[in-house]
Amino acid sequence: MISPDGRIEWPFFTRRSDFAAILATPLTMQVCEIFHTGFDARGAGKLFFFATEMLSLHPLAFLVPASLPDLIQSETSILVADAELSFIDVNGREQRLKASEPVEVKTLPVCPDSERLRHNLATILTGLKLFGRSSIVLDLILGCNTEKNVLAGAEAVIFSFPPDLSELLQFIGAGEGLTPAFDDFLSGMLLADRWVGANQITVPENFTAVLKSKTTVQALQQLLFAANGHMSLRFEVFLRRLLLEEIRTTDVVKILNYGHSSGTDILCGVWHYLSSFVKSPAFDNCRK
Repeated sequence: MISPDGRIEWPFFTRRSDFAAILATPLTMQVCEIFHTGFDARGAGKLFFFATEMLSLHPLAFLVPASLPDLIQSETSILVADAELSFIDVNGREQRLKASEPVEVKTLPVCPDSERLRHNLATILTGLKLFGRSSIVLDLILGCNTEKNVLAGAEAVIFSFPPDLSELLQFIGAGEGLTPAFDDFLSGMLLADRWVGANQITVPENFTAVLKSKTTVQALQQLLFAANGHMSLRFEVFLRRLLLEEIRTTDVVKILNYGHSSGTDILCGVWHYLSSFVKSPAFDNCRK
């Protein structure tokens, strides 16, 4: 039911095997924002994403047919119950999709291949320098325009290993967009830390409260996902390959071009964390 290019056919929908919401009871959501690649809907105190490509699946996302966004509008009510997804479309017709088998996700942690990881990190750095999208995070990592960078005050903490997350909370929300640049960067670091099983970045008790007060719902959920080793499949699949296989510049560019600068900022976080990790005792412990 899912095509080789990651699309699902009508009349089916699915989710990840580690979906982060309980579906044993009916789940009612209301569409709140529509994008080219899907739409957001609020329900049960969470923000769900309805994706039209499999790589966009995160733990609170559904994979739906590519034609579905054209059938809904803001405030459309969507019900998921009894393995069905139903809604009234823009023409007043009831539409029903059937649940198919969940998309299996890879388990973690992953013990990296040392030589390939070092080679891949060099490939990523080259890609960041040549093709990275303009960002306060990229400038910080590459040491450019630091005197004008709002993140300059975070430099000492960021470049220590492991970074003290409690000292970085003041920078949450820095940058523009649905997921601000610093939040994307921190998500990348957390994701990499969890995937190698190092767990060197400790999440403070007030983490969620600070996120709620300083950033967007999208960024809040992404950071909480990352703190548990999850994000969209686009980044999880790439990270697994980064740790175990050889990656090419073309692979890096695809990630860098994701979103306005989110791909660049997340990849900066992944690269920065792993570049410090391979020089630390934690890396030797990971390989034992």
